[in-house]
Amino acid sequence: MTVYLNANVVTVDGDFSIAEAFAVSDGRFLAVGTNEEVARLDGPVVDLGGRTVLPGFIDAHAHTVHLALDGLADPNLAGLTSVAAITERIGAVAADAEPGAWIVTSSIGEPPDYFGLPEGLAEGRWPTRADLDAVAPANPVHIPTPPFWTHPAILNTRALELLGVTRDTPDQTGIRIERDESGEPTGVIHGLIFYNARNPLVQRLFSLLPATSREDRRDAIAAALERNLANGLTTIYEGHGNNPSVLDASDRPACRVVGTYEVPIGRVNVADWLTTVGDAAGEGTGDDHLRIRGVTVSLDAPMHFGGAMMSEPFLDPHGELGNGSSVLSTAELAELARLAVRNDLRLNVLATGDAACEIAVSALEAVHRETPLTSRAWVVQHFHHVTQEQIARLAAMGVVAQVCAGVDYGRGETYVNRLPGDQWEHVTPVRWWLDAGVPTALASDGAHPPLFHLWAALTRTDGRSGRSLLTPAKTISRADAIRGWTADAAIVLGVGDRLGSIEPGKLADFVVLDRDILTCPVEEIRDAVALRTVLAGRDPDAHGVESSVGPGVVRDESQVG
Repeated sequence: MTVYLNANVVTVDGDFSIAEAFAVSDGRFLAVGTNEEVARLDGPVVDLGGRTVLPGFIDAHAHTVHLALDGLADPNLAGLTSVAAITERIGAVAADAEPGAWIVTSSIGEPPDYFGLPEGLAEGRWPTRADLDAVAPANPVHIPTPPFWTHPAILNTRALELLGVTRDTPDQTGIRIERDESGEPTGVIHGLIFYNARNPLVQRLFSLLPATSREDRRDAIAAALERNLANGLTTIYEGHGNNPSVLDASDRPACRVVGTYEVPIGRVNVADWLTTVGDAAGEGTGDDHLRIRGVTVSLDAPMHFGGAMMSEPFLDPHGELGNGSSVLSTAELAELARLAVRNDLRLNVLATGDAACEIAVSALEAVHRETPLTSRAWVVQHFHHVTQEQIARLAAMGVVAQVCAGVDYGRGETYVNRLPGDQWEHVTPVRWWLDAGVPTALASDGAHPPLFHLWAALTRTDGRSGRSLLTPAKTISRADAIRGWTADAAIVLGVGDRLGSIEPGKLADFVVLDRDILTCPVEEIRDAVALRTVLAGRDPDAHGVESSVGPGVVRDESQVG
């Protein structure tokens, strides 16, 4: 047992109480209370010197796996500020590459936001096929579109030839090919991204790109999960866009993971496929460190990529009025939901536009009338443009929600400029969810660490303009935001009985911060630091806030090995 004294313990229990001390034994919280109460217990003492302690953060839409695999790109172009520097780095890789081997770089710009492009490059433009041909004439080169913004992909001549793109290739739905004055493709193509995965050109590109080796994938995922701990993140939900088998490659992950299967709409017979994922049925399989539970279906794509299915047209990335679409109709989704009930699978539904949200709500209501869903705690993800009336209907079915309040930081002014009327005022309306009594997890969507997102949820600041887009529908308290990253997130992941708060009997995951985020100026929250992250128990060898195993990380190795 280890006793922790002299702390500002934000327990995030039902009363959001503040304690002074706690004790940990066998990987669980044993006692929480005043210094006097907890000091009576027998065990090594860690004096936290007044530091603030919170439950370990839980990211309910982490995309850690995607970030890990993106990090394998070679060369990495992050931070380069000129076409000259970009081509120099690509040329260095090409010099050592076998002729014909693909060169797949990272996206251009500074992740995760990729602000200020292409005007931020010294030349004020994107690279072209000619730039890439000059340094890699014998190798197909692909500079991909970043996952968070609508920058183009860029390909050289060899890659365009393999892709079958010529002067006669027409633009397609979601795909725009830039051309020079003579009509030849410049190599700059908009829309070559997984959101357009049904497009034949996108499918062709993905089929051409080289696969990542199992060993590289394993090492990258393991390293990314370790980095989560340094940010105070002890549990993640890989609940979208994954096959959980990739997690097996990382052995025992550094942080806790709950994963789902993504339903491969359009590629399989769904009824048959659902019978093959029995390991995700019921409470799932695994343990409190790695568990596979449930399935996810994604209906539409983000608004800023032009893919959100909205009830009113909005401006797409090319400035034209349009609308997105859903991969399933209400009737089709209802049938999938019935199959989920029949196979005892917890269903996650991801939607973006209000019309896609309506498909989800109506489909779930149809099934709810046949088989009540209130005890199943099914999950809706994102629901950026949900209406208040839709939230009330979801609440009546016992649905829980995962939302991303940080969307305004990445693309707030885009909502203002492209959505009709005042719709920007209730993008990701966290206040509406909370007022309806829906357990609501906040999440990163793979961009920025938890403390940054706590600040973003409170200020709703647009990262490009610095303008606050806070409105009544978005306004929440600091306690609300903390719950969204701890106790409510645990409920959404289905682990609320054992994670998410500092209470006796729960697993002892906690983070020690360098400041009190309940009282410091709100602008300081984004700069707060996790001094120590403790996963599954005690830390008998450390007696200050410095880590014994690396910057910002302390773990009970007996619980991990």
